Amino acid sequence: MPLPRRAFLATVAAGAAALLALSACEGAPSARSRQDGDASATPSPGKPRRAGAGGLLSGGVWAIQALSIDGHEETLPSQARGWIALHDDGTASGSYGCTPFRAQAEVTATHLTLGKEMTPLPAPSLSPPSDGPGPCHPEDIAADPTLADFEKKVKAAFSGQLSLSTKHTPGYSREAHVKNQQGHDIRLAQARRADFFQIRWQLVDTTFYDEHGPEFTAGDQMYFDFHDNGRVSGRLGCNDFTAEATFTGTHLSFDDAELTTQHTCGDKVMKEEASVLATLKKSLNYSYWAEPEALSMSLNEDLAFPAREHGFSLRGIPRR
Repeated sequence: MPLPRRAFLATVAAGAAALLALSACEGAPSARSRQDGDASATPSPGKPRRAGAGGLLSGGVWAIQALSIDGHEETLPSQARGWIALHDDGTASGSYGCTPFRAQAEVTATHLTLGKEMTPLPAPSLSPPSDGPGPCHPEDIAADPTLADFEKKVKAAFSGQLSLSTKHTPGYSREAHVKNQQGHDIRLAQARRADFFQIRWQLVDTTFYDEHGPEFTAGDQMYFDFHDNGRVSGRLGCNDFTAEATFTGTHLSFDDAELTTQHTCGDKVMKEEASVLATLKKSLNYSYWAEPEALSMSLNEDLAFPAREHGFSLRGIPRR
């Protein structure tokens, strides 16, 4: 499936190893939200808010794909991981690049207004982005004038009343534009859809750069079920597994990945299982493509630009 190309996603894709392209099916979400390890504490119950463009922006994660000022596109620093998510409790959270934020959010079908930032950030259920793995940390800002300048411009772009527009081209990620009255235009790419935790993600094959290797021997016996209480479970070919999954915008990391059964299968299946389990013990950066006709996700080991080597990918099956 064609992917949106921008500096941000290029650096995400530029991470070495562990690409997991995945497809989908239904399942029941868990009770307690652990979706984003930023300030995204569990949204308070209440009437869901239809966030922009008939609800398209609600409940998902949108990555900063490009920033333009008066028609001039700014250079995105390679280490930046900018994103925004709108929540049903009337708030928005995200990152200007490396620095997290959370603020009140007024949203209609065509406009978004972010209020004053919440200070301190609400206590999250997981570690905040500054504690997360990967190349992007808030403490990097002071030592990197380019990154500091970019974050300043992104923050300015989110100020005032913002107009919202969306675009959907078949075969590509959904796009959104957030524009302020001073000529700032942020282009966003959908990194995670609202129904992410209701989908089974089945691994497909290995990758090397943009080349795909043979499909996994175990077929539909290699899959992930993410739960919104912060757990991920599934099967890695021969054995079941479990882990803790921490989402921070477009970043996903696994902790305490372990097999929960000890079956023995063929040598090839066992070798593939061991390879995937080793990958889950690393820090991964994920990007998610949410086309209705071909749900897919990728996980890339989050290393410094421009490394991009081997990884993984998979195909979708209905969850039984």
